[in-house]
Parts: sequence; structure tokens; C-alpha cells
Amino acid sequence: MEEDDSQIALQALSRRTTEPEYASSTEEDRTREPSALDVPPDADSAHLPHDELPAYSRAAPRIQALGRGHSATLHHSPWVLFGTILFAALVVYSWVVLAILSFRPMSTRSWEAYTTQYGIYPQNLDYSIDAQLYRSARIIQSIVSVLILPWTSAVCAYAAVVFVQNQKDGLSMTMRQVMNLADRRWMDISLIPDLIAGSWKQHGSALLALAIFLHFLGLIIYPIQSIVINSNAIHVPVYPNEMGQISDLAHMREQYDVTAGSDVVQARNALAGVDMHTWHPQLWEYGGHQRFSTFVNLSAMNDPFFSPLPNGFNTGLLRQYAPRINSNTSVRVIQENEYPSNCHSDPTNFFANYSSVYAYLPGSRYSTTSTWVISACMLSSNTTSPWSATRDRQDFYEVLYINASNQDREYPSSPLNNGTLLEVKLHTTAGYFELPSYMNNQTAGPLLDKDPTGNCDKGGYSCIQQAATYYLDYARQVRRQSDSSDNSNNSTMTTNQTLPWSPMLTSNKGPLLTTALAIFGPGSFLNTFFPEYYTIQQNIMGADINQSLSLSTMCIEIAPLTNMFSSAMYSEISADSCVSTILTASGGYYYSTNPHYLVGQWLDSTFSNTGTLTNALNAAAFLANKQFVESLDSSYGIYQDLGSEMMVPQSSVAGVAVVSAFLGLYILILLALSLYGCRHYRWTSRLDSFAMLRFGAAYGNGVFPMLVTSKTQHVKELDEVSGVVREVGSVADDAIIPIGRIGLGEGKPLRMNRRYECYQGDNEPLTTEEALTIRRGG
Repeated sequence: MEEDDSQIALQALSRRTTEPEYASSTEEDRTREPSALDVPPDADSAHLPHDELPAYSRAAPRIQALGRGHSATLHHSPWVLFGTILFAALVVYSWVVLAILSFRPMSTRSWEAYTTQYGIYPQNLDYSIDAQLYRSARIIQSIVSVLILPWTSAVCAYAAVVFVQNQKDGLSMTMRQVMNLADRRWMDISLIPDLIAGSWKQHGSALLALAIFLHFLGLIIYPIQSIVINSNAIHVPVYPNEMGQISDLAHMREQYDVTAGSDVVQARNALAGVDMHTWHPQLWEYGGHQRFSTFVNLSAMNDPFFSPLPNGFNTGLLRQYAPRINSNTSVRVIQENEYPSNCHSDPTNFFANYSSVYAYLPGSRYSTTSTWVISACMLSSNTTSPWSATRDRQDFYEVLYINASNQDREYPSSPLNNGTLLEVKLHTTAGYFELPSYMNNQTAGPLLDKDPTGNCDKGGYSCIQQAATYYLDYARQVRRQSDSSDNSNNSTMTTNQTLPWSPMLTSNKGPLLTTALAIFGPGSFLNTFFPEYYTIQQNIMGADINQSLSLSTMCIEIAPLTNMFSSAMYSEISADSCVSTILTASGGYYYSTNPHYLVGQWLDSTFSNTGTLTNALNAAAFLANKQFVESLDSSYGIYQDLGSEMMVPQSSVAGVAVVSAFLGLYILILLALSLYGCRHYRWTSRLDSFAMLRFGAAYGNGVFPMLVTSKTQHVKELDEVSGVVREVGSVADDAIIPIGRIGLGEGKPLRMNRRYECYQGDNEPLTTEEALTIRRGG
């Protein structure tokens, strides 16, 4: 049957060309018709036409004939291996660059700013090379992500030729298994139903399984990379700029270095103008991004504190630290036995007492008497400086006791009618914190337990020495008020006063002591209001006023903390915290509001509500801390480097490890397949449609006739015939240089140095060694 099919095929070729490539295979024809590879006799070689001479220079013996047709030896081609090496190099380059740049630049040792042991940047910081590498890696990654599946398929198809010819015997693979390789079904989803309906043994092979796994790796590698590697905009260092110097808690000064009481005077002026709605740029909140901070709800803020830098100051790429102070007030009503007794008897205590008895409509039958009393006490343990000259964290408490009452007969509903005893406890924490930067998400850090500036002594990442190594011996100037003197001796006073002078001389006062002296001490509102009132009253009465006054108001004094309350209890305390008097003129006489009554109203507004008083005293402590820090020497430098924005990859160690494992496995298998396909000599370049055409021709019309089919799974012949390429015989048995014939099924494995029948275009002329063998006759 096979011989008949071969004859039919040869007859068909004869009808299509006048010079058929293959003639009859009978022995008679082989001896009668010369072949291009036949060797002519030596005697007649000189008489042959030039174009009929063999490829070698000397003719072979007359008796030798190589056989019919064209022949060639098997060859291997390294082009796929070279292409795979280039492809793998591009894949590895793009991945290695992205992985390294995810953690550090290649031009220097860190994306972050770092300093040498002298506290300065290294010279020639240039990240342009890293930007170019990142750009090239992204471009190459885009290219190889498109080529990865086509190139993987090409390598598998190239290796399939060797796999088909290198089976251990002729029945190791069926034609169906070979067709699955030829059809590259490792990329065909239709293989899944076939595997489900049939079996892996019927359709699969080791190479098909490896190709499917390799394509799966190639399919998931770059999607995983896109998840693991993200583009991120970062800032790279340019140069550190010193923004200035601020106060340092480690450089505190004793009392002889400054004018005694200047802190109280400045705090008093600040309390007079404080309100709930003014923006305080130096008011910070831990963990927050609030930029416009006010005192409207200071007690409810999350760890509010004072720092000499404006809220939200960003140091960029540098880790910088600044001092901070937080004071938190608690106010509670206490019993009489909790109030310190005989506080005035110890001169080291802070004690202030003001009281007044005044008559309403004196001389008339409606005359009533009203009394108000206010006293403040701080024991001696609170009148010494609680501060330590250190950058470490420090905590201390201060306690102030207040006794306030206002028995107002005109307004018997006054909240202080029955008097109130208050304990004011102020907890202060001070130290240093990390300023907002790119490294901490531009958020202020917490209060640190230890001095952070020591970390920069030997240089380090993002660190520049901030504290000066020398001491600035000049004093910070303070503003002085021309009207801050006590003029109580110039006027007749109708109140009883006990004034605290000794605590005024304390150096580095605590914020509560400073606040208490500003409110109750010498020169305070309670101390100076009555003399100023009487002076104004006398001046008005002696003035030449041509027009009558009718319910005109005049500001007498700025009362402390008044604007920290949502509303004044009485109209005489105006919205701008000014305590005003109402003046009237009738018959040449001038009348004004009783000053004792005005002070009583201020007491009701300030000390009647513990909630509002807590918020007001927190604001007062903030202002006292501000004054204290700004009075210290400026010897602490602040540096900033906002850097230059740059796009870099971003990943995690786990993500890089996963992708590297997948990528390494993929490249190893791909290189192994390429080496496998290039190392062995091959009978055809690819397992393609032309190879399958030759397979079909080998079996002939009797096995695979030209019939209609759409269900190849039912063609049993594909599972019954072999698809293994073998050497099935020789063209001539008596040839000195034998020529093998390639076929399917049983036979010998293909050999490296043996000639096999080939098409004309692949014909190889005899080598010198082969020609000499023929001349010698074998």
C-alpha cells in the first residue's frame, strides 16, 4: 500500500513540472539516469561539461555512486539561544533596575538626605542617572511584556523539533501528541476541554506540560510586577538651607541675666488682648494637619502645644527637631478644708488678696451694700523655678488656689454670691519633637523622652547638627510697656490689697505662676484699675466740656482673659474686653458707674464657670510658655531641604522576592529549552505546517485521506500511528558514503554526521574528506 502511494505521489509531481525533483525509484533508473551527486569515471571527467562537474575538484572512482536525490547532514542553529539570552538580559535588566531603585539609587547610597561626619551633604549629589535608568527600565519593561508570550511560544516550538526526534523509541509519541505541539496548543484554551473530555495521556507530553507551565509564568509575571512595583513621586535632596535659629531649652538664663518681672509684664499684656478667634501660628496639635489654630476650643484639641516655629513647618528631606511645651489645666471646686490656711503667713508663698465693700445709692432708702473678695494662693513649692536646662523630657505640676465671692445686693443671682473655692492644677510637659517632613508624612511627631540632637554627632541619614557648639552670650531684648508702672500710691483706694512681690524675682517661672502674677500680682488689672478709674474721673470732671453727656461709655481698663468667654455677663464689659464706665452729665455734675461694681462683674464673668475658665487658663499658659521660650537664647539651628521631585519605583521586600522567584524560574526554564533546542542536530527548522505536511505525506492517503472532519478527537488513527522522527533506512546499501532516509515510527535515532535525503535547496556538496573517501574506494 505504501509503495502504491509513493508511485501516485511521484506521478502527480510529474504532471506538474517538466523537470520533476524525484524520478522513479527503481534500480534501473538509478543506473541509467545520472544524478548531480553521481561520481563520473576518472578517464571521462575531463570531457564532461563544466556545469556537470561535481562540487569537489577531483573526480571520484567510476564505481562509486552516492545514490539518488540530494543529501545533507543535520545541523543545529544557535540563533534561538542567542535571542533568548538577549531577551533574558532585557528582562533581567528592567527588573533589576526597578528592584534596586525601589530601595536606593544607583548613583549614591540613599534617596534620603544624608550627611558626612562634618554634618554636610556629600558633594555632587546628582540623581539624573537614576532618572535615566528608571526611564529606560520602564520602556524595556513595556517592550518585553509584549514579547514575552510570543517569544516563549517560539522557543517551545523550536525545542519541539528536537523533542519529537529524540524519543527513546518510535512509539513514544502518537501523531495526536505531536500535532498538539505543532499547533502550539499551550496557548490554545481549547486544549482544556480536550483534556477534560479525554485524558492527559492521550493529548499531553512532557514538553507540552513544560510549555503550559512556562506560558503561565510568562502570563502572570508582568501583571504581578505592575502590582508590586508602583511609580511614586519622591523628593531627592538638593542642599540644606539654614532657616534661622530658635530658642534652646538647654540654654536657660538665671535671674541676673534678665530684668526681673519682664516675663510677667509681657504675659499681662498678652492676656489683655487674647481672644478665641485670633489665629496663633505657633499653636500645634499632635497628629493633626490643622494649620489655622485658635483658642476657640483649646481644651478639646489633641495634645496642643507651643513651638517657636509656625504650625506645619516642613523640613522636607531632613529630620529636624524643635522644642515644644504643653500645659494642660484642670479646674475643680474644692471644699474649705482643702484650701491652704495661713497662705499669707509664709513670704515664700505666692499670695494675693483683693476685697471691696461698696454702697449702692448711698444716703437713700434704697441704699444697699455689696462685697466682693478675690484671693489667690500658690505654696512655696510652686514659686521656685520648675524648669531644667535640658533637652530631655521634663514634667512638672503647679497648683493655684482661688477664693472668689461677689455678694451683689443689686444682682442677688450672681453665681459667686455664696463664694467658690477653686483648685487650678497645671500639668506641663516640655522637650523636643520631630518636625514634619517627608519621612513622617508631614506630621508633627510626639514628645521625645531623650535629647534627639545627639544622633547627629557622627553624621547620619537626614540628620544635620542643630544645637550650636558655642554659647551665644547676648541677651534677647524684651519689649517694655511705658504704662506698666504701679500708680496705686497716686490715688485713694477703697479696697484692701495684699500684694505678692517676692515671687516676681523668681527666674524661669512656671507658666501658672507667671499667669497668676499677671492676673493677681503687682501691676495687674485688680491692682491698677481703681487708681486709673479715679484719675480718669477727676480729669473728666475738671475738663471744660461744652456739651452734655448722655449715657456715653468710656473705656477704663483692659481686663485679662475677658474675650476668652463667649459673652460677658454684663454690658459694661464690652466685646473688646474693655471694662467701660457709663458717664452722664446733669447740672454741671458728672456721674459714672461705680468701679467696685465693674470689678464684681469681671469676677462673675471669669470665675463662675469652671469649663470656660479651664479653656481660658490653657490659653494663658500657652502665652506664658511662648513668652518663656522666646526669652531664651537663640542658639538652635533649623535646616530645611524641600528637595526636587522625581518619579521612582516603589515596592516591598516581599513583593520583590515573589517576582524575583517567578522571574528567575521562568528565565531558567526558557534558557534550558533554548539550549536544548540548539544543542541537538535537527531534521527541520520548526515543527510547523510544512513539517506536518511531510508527516501526512509519509503516511499517505491510505491513513489520512482528504476527508471532512470537525471533531479530530474521534480520529482514532492519530492515536494509533507514531509521530516520532527516526532514521528508517538507507537510500543505497552499497554506497561508500551511505545516505539515510528519514521516516516515522520504528528505526534508529538520527545521527549527527550522517547524510540524509534532503530537498534541493538544502543540498550540501561533498566535503574534502568525503571526496577522498570516494577516491580511495571506501
